[in-house]
Amino acid sequence: IKISLKFSEYILDFVDLKNLVSNSSAGLYFGELGIVASSDITGRTFYVSDINGLLKLSALVGKVNTETNEYGLNEDGSKYGYDNSSGSVITFEGATIQMLDNINCGNTSGFTNKFIPIGNSSTNSFRGTFDGNNKIIKGLYIDQETDNAGLFGYVSNAEIKDLTMQNCKVVSTGQCTGNFVGYANNSSISNCGAEETEVSGFAGLGGIVGRTYGEITITNCYNTGSVSGPDNHAGGIVGRTYGEITITNCYNTGSVSGFAGLGGIVGYFQYGKLTITNCYNTGSVDGSGHESVGGIVGGIYDDATITNCYNTGSVSGTRYVGGIVGYVYSGTVTITNCYNTGSVVADGVYVGGIVGRVASTGTATITNCYYLKTSSVKAIGEGTAGAGSYYGTFSSAGSELKKCDDSPNELAYGTTDLLTVLEAYRTDPKNNGSDLKSWVDGSDGYPVFAL
Repeated sequence: IKISLKFSEYILDFVDLKNLVSNSSAGLYFGELGIVASSDITGRTFYVSDINGLLKLSALVGKVNTETNEYGLNEDGSKYGYDNSSGSVITFEGATIQMLDNINCGNTSGFTNKFIPIGNSSTNSFRGTFDGNNKIIKGLYIDQETDNAGLFGYVSNAEIKDLTMQNCKVVSTGQCTGNFVGYANNSSISNCGAEETEVSGFAGLGGIVGRTYGEITITNCYNTGSVSGPDNHAGGIVGRTYGEITITNCYNTGSVSGFAGLGGIVGYFQYGKLTITNCYNTGSVDGSGHESVGGIVGGIYDDATITNCYNTGSVSGTRYVGGIVGYVYSGTVTITNCYNTGSVVADGVYVGGIVGRVASTGTATITNCYYLKTSSVKAIGEGTAGAGSYYGTFSSAGSELKKCDDSPNELAYGTTDLLTVLEAYRTDPKNNGSDLKSWVDGSDGYPVFAL
């Protein structure tokens, strides 16, 4: 009976939502020293509803001390968080963490209350499912001098879903920095949005995730905040990626700036296969001072497919600057049913309305893609498109498409308005466009995705 009472006391404490709690009828999975064993975790669902719960989760995954009075004190006078610096790493593999309520981190008038990311290395990484339950984390603040900064510093074989981050600030002088995840390995992120946030760091910066490796899927995510740093590889969704990555139904409206390898969706890609579908960027992408800057992707160094995407944001750099892709260095790259209306400006050479440069070591096939015609910009700044490529220009919203001067073939769907030609390709049975979003006229006269 005494044991049952003790369990009940702990459960009441957890149900009081000051800690991480379990919904299992088996009862206690957290003791005075944290979780008893990883074997007690698998298949369980745990809940968190305040900053205290997030701090304890961070302590358990990262094997760190997150005790702090920056957020206030518990009713018993103890500090928020937990000291797990001498404990065991709990990765939550096979378990689910679910948010029960919105979490306000208290940084409303200024960023002073610092958070330590959940997970910090391949060894101390989150490996479970984090279900945001369509809740909001507001005012999260991270400022560190080490790699892997974000709500989650490092995740492996994890799932992050259904979460919004608002008015958050993630700052690092290290690499791999993002609002949701700093470094993601073989993981998925879906239905996540960053609103009015700020990400800044050294290299590998993203509005959703800083750097990825392995098999990654990012679906239905967006970023409206700024992403900036003094070094390479920054993107509105992902900064730097290696491996097999699929990005679908995502968008960025925030500004992206840095040195080289910058893109509205992805900054830099290498080693594997990149697939981007139904994505768009309206934010500025500024690589003033260097190269590989694109409205959708900055630099591509392996096989990639970009389909049914558009850019309206300004794109600028020194060289290898493109409205859709900045630089195709290697791999087989296909760009299909895309358009760009954003200004494309380079201080040096290789500037293109669609692609800045296709190197001799790479291959690009551009199909049914269009860009706003100017007197100084070609479709491809330097290099040639593969056999069967066709693309065109248009003068302004609603005007008829014109055959591009350096296009090798006639336009496949005749000379018509931009909306009609994009929809014609999408609905053409031979293009298997069942997963492609439909186009409608936007408020400025240019096509946008239908809701």
